[in-house]
Amino acid sequence: MGLQDSDIILVEREDSGTSGTSTLYKETYGNRGNIGSSDLLLVERDETLYKCTYADWSSANNTDLILVEADSTINGRVNGKLYKETKANWFPSSYADIHSANYAVPSSKLTFTYGNGNNLTTNFSVFEVQVEVTDSGSSSTGHLYIGINNTASYAYYADLPIGAVQILQSNGTSFRTNDYHIGDWNFAFGNSVEGYDEWYTTDSDQSGSVITNTALNPGDPTNGFVFYDIGTSSDSGDRKFSYTTNGTTSTNVGAAQGVNTNSYPADNSTVLPVGTENITQDSAQDDGGYIFQESSGGDRGIVWIKGPEASTGAAVMTLHNGDRIRIAYYGGSNGATSSNGLQTTNCIYLRWHEEN
Repeated sequence: MGLQDSDIILVEREDSGTSGTSTLYKETYGNRGNIGSSDLLLVERDETLYKCTYADWSSANNTDLILVEADSTINGRVNGKLYKETKANWFPSSYADIHSANYAVPSSKLTFTYGNGNNLTTNFSVFEVQVEVTDSGSSSTGHLYIGINNTASYAYYADLPIGAVQILQSNGTSFRTNDYHIGDWNFAFGNSVEGYDEWYTTDSDQSGSVITNTALNPGDPTNGFVFYDIGTSSDSGDRKFSYTTNGTTSTNVGAAQGVNTNSYPADNSTVLPVGTENITQDSAQDDGGYIFQESSGGDRGIVWIKGPEASTGAAVMTLHNGDRIRIAYYGGSNGATSSNGLQTTNCIYLRWHEEN
């Protein structure tokens, strides 16, 4: 039958400030995001009972059982009756899973146009993905990656500008912040904390087998991705994100400037609205630019940027299931024609690499 959102799960939680004591409480399956990573679930395996932390629940066997109480009479359930459900029926959330595999942003969220010349002054667009960052608990600490895959038949039409990134809480109005990042970046501010100073890029000295495999996890060090500071990369070639204040060098791609810094000052004051060509560019006088996937050399592959981390490389970002990632991109000039330009399908990727 599978778990129902109204099903009640028995959870044990250690009392705050009182080591060694705990309290039992009930949580519905629909509100499982409120279950903490250290909370305990009662699990039955081979007719033996165990306690399992929610953080370890994702590693449980699919045949392991949990006890649930029906809170309504629905789909064969009887209100108040106890049932056993397998781990296999612990359905995934409705959020986009960006932690177990590279997530391709659906083409329905993107709009590209063609044959409009290069370095134009038309508006940026904004898409949003509401994400799942863990299946054990409600939050996790790790690294955030954004990738651009070269899907253009003419490879040099892949210089896709990224103007700003925001991370919002599930309510869509509050920024996700912690000690190391504020969840609000406008790359028109250049090499500053409000701009791209906290972000890193892959570079073109990496092997083609790494770059061309869009399934590889950029956060797994065994996969061979190497990251450098944006703007100070050791290699001047393609397959990297570059910063520009005067557009790109390729024809039929690029924006004149980045996202307007007066309207979006990257100080947690203004949320980017989702929409098509709804975000104005910075004025030329402000000299505000953007980052873009440099593809002038014509080589194919996926280019990643990595979000903030400690000086040691340790993960410092903590995201919660249901957080919203919004990205301002320039879809106003993406190639000479729709057939040889950048494609919306399998173009932009997100990945969260859990490290806690």
